[in-house]
Amino acid sequence: MTVLICGANGSIGSIIAKEESKTHKVVGTYRNYDDHAKELNTYPNITLIQKDVSQSSNMKDVVEKAREQGTVSKVYWLIGESWNMTWDKVTMEDIRKALRVCAEPIASLILELRPELMDESNFMRWASVSGLSTTIFPGGKNKVSTGGAKHLGEFYFRSAAGYYGWKKNLFNNVRLGYSNRTKNLHVGVTGDKLKKIYDAEIPVSRATGPDTPANLLLWMNSEDNVYMTGQDVVLDGAETLRTRENAKHSW
Repeated sequence: MTVLICGANGSIGSIIAKEESKTHKVVGTYRNYDDHAKELNTYPNITLIQKDVSQSSNMKDVVEKAREQGTVSKVYWLIGESWNMTWDKVTMEDIRKALRVCAEPIASLILELRPELMDESNFMRWASVSGLSTTIFPGGKNKVSTGGAKHLGEFYFRSAAGYYGWKKNLFNNVRLGYSNRTKNLHVGVTGDKLKKIYDAEIPVSRATGPDTPANLLLWMNSEDNVYMTGQDVVLDGAETLRTRENAKHSW
């Protein structure tokens, strides 16, 4: 069995790659050869390949590399970018760029792995991460370009769940809220400022680390999951529910 992890060198991806490599061969993609990628390269069961989906959304090369290691039976999609660009600023090129990064590669991956999906002896499990930008809610981030593209990626997963469920395959997604991940360390907001944001926007007053979404994704693609498919599981500390504002009026 081969596990394909697109975005293996992220904080979530590296946890998943290490765990899956205990029992399976792992093929993981990375965009930049950072410290996570260097560490993963020391694991004997992990093969890393460079892939920048902003340059090419065709995933044929990635799939062919994964097949060299064996039958692909698990897929993790952990790639995606997000920029806050609303309707008054967005251009068609911004939308095209978002589609190239967040949606088209998912469609390409499903198409390229069609033989594995049609093989009823190969029970495939797919898990992905999107974000709250695909959900419009009061106070939420209306990210027209990346939010729309990620929503399309979610649709591809649900559509594949319905179509390929008849061939015994599962597709699930995590809509992730605020999280303490490597890529979030570069936005310039840390310490007390970040805590104020959590207090104001997240009812549980904290973000999640990478372990929680990683473990949820690992369960989705584990042998323990034989039934759940086509689902978007929201992991956001009740941010989209706004329960804190509701509760304040009754305290």
